[in-house]
Amino acid sequence: MAALLTNARIHTPPGTTVAVRVETAPGHHTVHIGDNGPGIPPALLPTVFDPFTRADTSRTRQGLTEGGSGLGLAVAAAIIRAHGGTARVASTPGRTEFTVEFPAAGPSFPPGQPAQDRLPAAGRETSRPLGSSA
Repeated sequence: MAALLTNARIHTPPGTTVAVRVETAPGHHTVHIGDNGPGIPPALLPTVFDPFTRADTSRTRQGLTEGGSGLGLAVAAAIIRAHGGTARVASTPGRTEFTVEFPAAGPSFPPGQPAQDRLPAAGRETSRPLGSSA
């Protein structure tokens, strides 16, 4: 999940809001990481989890804000698969959401009780503009 959050921080403009939502159901858990940034170019969506996929095709970059090697999402997807999970992305201008599903390692929370009632405040959904210290 850290790689997906880092990706949002690096590849969206200042002021972009990133939200994380966790859902649990019998047999699996789902994590949604969404942002209101510019979106992923449609041509990149089919290969976004492939190694070396980058929106910036230049050969010279001077910092983290100018893009990486194109390995971040490929590594994230490999880790997710190693844990029996799946990852997918949907993106349009103004809305990108990565969805990660994992099989439950143990019993899921009982149905009928919202997950937020079972989580400490630190585990609840939170959203704020990137780069803010709040």
